[in-house]
Amino acid sequence: MNNKSINQQDHLPFPLFNQKFFNEYSQDSQLIGHLNQEMLHLNHKCSYKWMNQPKLEWTLDDDIKILVITWNMHGIIPGYPLKRLFNIQQVHHDLIVIGTQECSRSIAVSLLCESKGGWESKLKDELGKDYVKVQSTTLNAMHLIVFAHVLLVPKIKNGRPYTLSQGFMGIVGNKGGIAISLNINDKIFLFANSHLESGQNAETKRQTQFSKLETHFENQVFYNHKNVPYDYLIWTGDFNSRINQQITTQTIRHHSDFFMWLSNDQMYQSRNQSLNYQSYFHEGMIFFPPTYKMLEYQNQWAIDKDFRIPGWCDRILFKENKKSKTFSHTQDFQDNQPSQIKLQNYDANFDILGSDHRPVFAQFTVSFQ
Repeated sequence: MNNKSINQQDHLPFPLFNQKFFNEYSQDSQLIGHLNQEMLHLNHKCSYKWMNQPKLEWTLDDDIKILVITWNMHGIIPGYPLKRLFNIQQVHHDLIVIGTQECSRSIAVSLLCESKGGWESKLKDELGKDYVKVQSTTLNAMHLIVFAHVLLVPKIKNGRPYTLSQGFMGIVGNKGGIAISLNINDKIFLFANSHLESGQNAETKRQTQFSKLETHFENQVFYNHKNVPYDYLIWTGDFNSRINQQITTQTIRHHSDFFMWLSNDQMYQSRNQSLNYQSYFHEGMIFFPPTYKMLEYQNQWAIDKDFRIPGWCDRILFKENKKSKTFSHTQDFQDNQPSQIKLQNYDANFDILGSDHRPVFAQFTVSFQ
């Protein structure tokens, strides 16, 4: 089994990145060989669900389809079309959420000029007349924007932006997070985007940053939505997760061990601990190579003077706020699929070049039944 065959099972939710599924897939010899070759040669080809399915007028009887993208842009606005990122002509989504880091300009330049007008204009041109900007927010080089299909727009209200700086002295916005909340009918959606501390040995600090961001955004939503908590939270970001393993340039050139690297992913290890910042978040099982650190315009690892240990830095987490349900153990939560929000696909797009990161995307359905 490979990741494409998993994606083709449209009637099943996408497997979650937890101990149960990790143990299952890491024993699949055919999958191991496939992923090792993809990681060695960086020839991964992503796939999107719902290709060429028609869209009729949306009603409350329908699930909404959401595309969520995270991308550290390395200070650029691509000069080429992004059709292969959105696939607007082939795939319909009701909501499109794009969280970017190092967007448009470098972090240093963004301290002086935060504007993301050029990037927003490009996105509007890419998505066309069928999609309308609902809300956006920016902090330094971070940006978050939500587009809705025109059929869904009448159902949306109360868009609110939030920011929290976590850089130097808690003032500078080179690290931190931003978020947007909105109502779709009687449900509150919270979308967050963060750029956490970099460095191989900074995982503890990243945990602290994430925890503070989550608390801040939860409180802001509660206040701005008349003392009602959110229903669904989807979190994009450059989490700067690294691999706790000695990986050399020689290793990268000649050998790859996908599941060994993945088992040493810092976010995965942190989430499996019962008392940490991500214990109650879900993530899809990862079947794509690390998205950092790449050559900007070639799918090759940066292995010269800019060498870094590869990492799955770019991730999308989610959770459902089950107000009446508690879990006695973290593993119980991790094994339990949310009831209303379903992850349908989780992948990375190695066709989108220009940065030392590759974009990661997720496709969700949310039921209003």
